[in-house]
Amino acid sequence: MAWFSKADLRVLAGDRSFERGLGYLAAVTNVGSLPDGVVGTVHGTASYRARLRNVGGSLAGTCSCPYGREGAFCKHCVALGLRVLTTESESPAQATDMRAFLETLDRSALVDLIWQQAQDDAALYQRLLLFMATESARPDSSVLGVQVDQLKVDWINYGDEDAYAANATAVLDALGRLIPTRSEVVQPLLRRALTHIGAAASACEDVTGTVVAVAERAWRLYLDSCRLVPPDQAELGRWLVDFHLDGPEWPEVELDEVVDLLGEPGLAAYRLGLEQTGSKRNDWRFRWLREQFVAATGGTDELVACLAEQLSGPHDYVRIATLLREDGRLDEAVEWLQRGHRAEGRWDARSYGLVDLLVELHQECGRDSDALELLEAKFTDAPAEDTYRQWREAAERVGRWQHLREQAHRVLRERAEARAFRAAETLARILLAEGDIEASWQVVQRYRCDESTRLAVADRRAETHPADAIAIYRPVVDTAIAETNKHSYQRAAQLLTTLRDLHSRIGTESDFEADVRSLKDAHRRKRSLLAILADQGL
Repeated sequence: MAWFSKADLRVLAGDRSFERGLGYLAAVTNVGSLPDGVVGTVHGTASYRARLRNVGGSLAGTCSCPYGREGAFCKHCVALGLRVLTTESESPAQATDMRAFLETLDRSALVDLIWQQAQDDAALYQRLLLFMATESARPDSSVLGVQVDQLKVDWINYGDEDAYAANATAVLDALGRLIPTRSEVVQPLLRRALTHIGAAASACEDVTGTVVAVAERAWRLYLDSCRLVPPDQAELGRWLVDFHLDGPEWPEVELDEVVDLLGEPGLAAYRLGLEQTGSKRNDWRFRWLREQFVAATGGTDELVACLAEQLSGPHDYVRIATLLREDGRLDEAVEWLQRGHRAEGRWDARSYGLVDLLVELHQECGRDSDALELLEAKFTDAPAEDTYRQWREAAERVGRWQHLREQAHRVLRERAEARAFRAAETLARILLAEGDIEASWQVVQRYRCDESTRLAVADRRAETHPADAIAIYRPVVDTAIAETNKHSYQRAAQLLTTLRDLHSRIGTESDFEADVRSLKDAHRRKRSLLAILADQGL
């Protein structure tokens, strides 16, 4: 018997992936045994490598597909498992203790076996090369250098990220083995590896961050080697500037991580490198480096001055105000935000974060009237539920909400009459949140509102007026069915279940039953829909 069953595959994958895996059974090729399980290729939109493992008697699976790389037991794992179960002989041979057998062979036989396999197995040959280069009495930096430089690529095709990451990891493992004893040899190799792997992270889709994670590991190894054998501080400072400005985007290297390694000579070289570059470029990287340098070496005033050199939008004023706030300088923070508010000159999503922080600071300073004035202007210009709640909470603190509430509702009704974007929905939801169900019902009856708002109001209206709610729910059933997918069919069934309860409450069950029969007849070709309705007892 196999160490897993179809039931195990279904439990791990779920019904949907299991059923989909059935359709890939014929697409499984290149099945091979491994000490802890099997591996195979499954061909679909691309070719993926799936592996099943016996972990303490339990089944586990991995796959190179996007879903599998997220840790899921995917349809490709299911297909591989089904192929194994299909092709397994009725009386499988007893598993061989391979390690025990290998221990019986003499050294020459083992060498021949490994060397023969390495002729056609690039990954094994690389491991042998790296092992030879690092485990011999005198490490071979030239071999290691060749392996590092092979990490340089122009592009990584989709699906090949894992293979690249495995290759790069093998190289880093080898370099890591030398760090305790030969850090001075490893450091220049790790710098090259950082450049190549970082560039590779931008030369692929890498949706799961596999290559980025390897680039970050390379950076950690480099830091470890530098802490064991500190490099020349000035040279390190110059290299870091060049790496930041002209190197890859990955890994993200923070100056704070290396301030202790740089010391005064390294920071001086770093500053000089920035100054020499400043006249040549003014891109985001250079500005980011200057900000990091000032943050690491200067105080709040120096960093504020650096940020103030280029104010491109509200977020820059917010950053400055946040620094000043953290330094306990609230009045100055308010001044910067007010300056940013004047500079922006308009209300939109870009400025809301600035306004929200300014409101907080006004309240911290006891200037509640200023906070209310800002929130009133923000709400009047762009009414929204969040702003309404902010305004109400601020007004309630000073006992002024009753008057302002009438003003806020008047603004919303005027905008609803003018058919302003989402004004009616905002009014209905605010009334609903305040418990005024009748007023929110009148809004959705009078104005055009989106489906979610109408349903939210209908949910509450149904508590006292089930017949009114029926008129809202029933058209949504038809809309859901028209989308013709399983999810929308399930939603239609849920709505019909709600309608059944409402009809029962007003004694019109026969009308509901006739409606469902008519609906099923009109959609009799939609077998998935009919099956879902049957599951709900409809």
